[in-house]
Amino acid sequence: MQDPFEHVAPAYPLTWRYFKFSAARIYPHWHFHHEFELTHIVRGSGTRLVGNSIEEYQSGDLALFGPELPHSYVSTGEEMANEAIVIHFRRDFLGAGLFEAPAFRNVAAMLNDAASGIWFSDPPALPVGLDTLAPPERTIELLRLLVALSRAPYRLLATEQQRPADGRETAGRVEAMMTAIHDRYKSRLTLVEIARAASMNASAASRLFARCTGSSITRYLTVLRVNAACQLLRETGQPVASIATESGFTNLPNFNRRFREVKRMSPSEYRAHFRT
Repeated sequence: MQDPFEHVAPAYPLTWRYFKFSAARIYPHWHFHHEFELTHIVRGSGTRLVGNSIEEYQSGDLALFGPELPHSYVSTGEEMANEAIVIHFRRDFLGAGLFEAPAFRNVAAMLNDAASGIWFSDPPALPVGLDTLAPPERTIELLRLLVALSRAPYRLLATEQQRPADGRETAGRVEAMMTAIHDRYKSRLTLVEIARAASMNASAASRLFARCTGSSITRYLTVLRVNAACQLLRETGQPVASIATESGFTNLPNFNRRFREVKRMSPSEYRAHFRT
């Protein structure tokens, strides 16, 4: 069972950390830390949970999370290539007060907004070879990137501030429920079965999941199924009815209704949008 608080150590002689991540599958790891986190999904797709925000992520996704903001990325169930670049830094990684100077007020405002999580709709490209530069040049490039991001369009993700988990046991129960949902979302999955994965009864599990994530278990499961359907709509020519069944929906009318609630368009409109 992993601790929900993640200790992030900078890579000496830097005062921040950069690393590349690659795996066939990204499993639920619901956690938080004292540092800001900038995550760029190079390849892959799945579901991103940030505070009470549940959204699909795809290749090219770029998001910034503030300190103490619980978050998790989970790839789709199938084995596939997942690659990400993750940067952790503290507000004072270049010294206390730098971002409070008038010249950096846009950066300061962005970092303040990151308390709710930020998604960049049209981000600038990340510096190529950032991990190969010498420490001074690498740090300068990070500062340049933060300035560029503060000028780029973005929107906030979470609508409520979720408090971190009470401890390792609580986070472990949340992750156990998330794992059960992601492993079995294609089947008829009941609340009792999800709660059993966390060794809890249904009502207690529902309260815990909602308190920690700001989302009901039902909503999380629905969004996950819709996200899985979106991938099939983009990447295959399967009929919509078949995609509905494969994504865990029991009938087509319910699928169409839930899909429109999440994506604000019908499955057919979504497919046509990407083909166009």
